Amino acid sequence: MKKNNVLAILCTLLIAAAPLRAQESGAWSMTVGADAVSSYLWRGSSLAGPSLQPSAYFDYEKGDWAVSLGAWGSKALKRGDYNEWDLSVEATWRNITLSLANYREYYGAEFDDNYLDLGLSFTLSEDIPVTFSWYSIINQYESAALIPSGYRWNEAFPSYFEVAYDFSLSVVDFTVAAGMLPFASDYYGNDDFGPCNLNVVAGHEFELSNGATLPVSGQVMYNPMWRECFWGVSVGYYFSIDL
Repeated sequence: MKKNNVLAILCTLLIAAAPLRAQESGAWSMTVGADAVSSYLWRGSSLAGPSLQPSAYFDYEKGDWAVSLGAWGSKALKRGDYNEWDLSVEATWRNITLSLANYREYYGAEFDDNYLDLGLSFTLSEDIPVTFSWYSIINQYESAALIPSGYRWNEAFPSYFEVAYDFSLSVVDFTVAAGMLPFASDYYGNDDFGPCNLNVVAGHEFELSNGATLPVSGQVMYNPMWRECFWGVSVGYYFSIDL
């Protein structure tokens, strides 16, 4: 990982944890698990076929505050397909979440590039679970400065905006989302503003006798800009430990 990416994540973690240091000790926990997915679907794109996606998260909660530090990966089962390894930090205060993730991308075993993705999300309320999210890649400013026609802000900070709504019918939990790209960028492969992700996820989390959980879900995603439809299913296994 590039040195400046490590420093950015550490600084964000220190800022996020600042309000917690002034309070009494809260609750620490760790969640470890993995998902087996038929397709790795992300923001209107299908990045890989069948993949294993392990993860581990350390969480701290106190009052209205929560901080999470995590590691997540995606290993394609097909040789030479897309792989990824991420580190992330996330801070939540009531219904506002600030996040920073470092995406390290691989094709097969060969390292390709890494990106810093800064996100801000806001949920209206528990009664109205509509969430607005904005994500921007913030470490591409050097590449944008090399464009012959002049500096382009859209290439310096490729961004994604999404509106999502959560609801349940019987024992099935649903998330309906609409995502869009506010301006052109090479990172997302779009030439202009436009919707890129109409997405429906349906799933249920089974609770096992040993305290672990077994989340099962299915997803359908349509990209209006590419006129392509993707689908996938996911089965996971997770357990949490109070520290």
